[in-house]
Amino acid sequence: MYKSFYSTIACLICMCLCQCKSVAAPSAERWQQAYRYQQQEVIDSQQGVAGSWSSKVEEIIIRALSLTGVDYKYGGRSPETGFDCSGFVQYVFKHAAQISLPPSARTISQMGEAVKREELQPGDLVFFNTLKTAFSHVGIYMGNNQFIHAPRAGSQVRVESLDDRYWKARYNGAKRLEVEASQP
Repeated sequence: MYKSFYSTIACLICMCLCQCKSVAAPSAERWQQAYRYQQQEVIDSQQGVAGSWSSKVEEIIIRALSLTGVDYKYGGRSPETGFDCSGFVQYVFKHAAQISLPPSARTISQMGEAVKREELQPGDLVFFNTLKTAFSHVGIYMGNNQFIHAPRAGSQVRVESLDDRYWKARYNGAKRLEVEASQP
């Protein structure tokens, strides 16, 4: 019952947030399919669209939203154990787009191309200074100034606004991994 409730809520959030030109909101049927996929099915479903970044972004957004509510756990790398920020991003990109990322926010920040805040697109990675050191936190940009992340101990994966005073003051920059996605 809870899975159905959360999938419906996540679908509504996704439809509201994905109103940009580059990524269309997924249909309700597509959203429900995200829950039925196993890892191999996700990989198989991407075979025909390996070069299509917008298709990968849709999968990234669906996968990320499907993990809303998973507990934060320092060093966590799976829905079963919980996630820290980099573990969440690493898991989503691996399972939705078959992109392997390094294990920390700082090393992830060294990948891709820098993106200006006003040019952010869904699927871009956003970085923050949360530990008095640059690039110590990472999330996935969803569109409409919203991002999804695993924030801190005692909380859960959730969507937040880049305009929130806390995140706005700690914003370090963003990266786009589209270049890496098109490599063999």
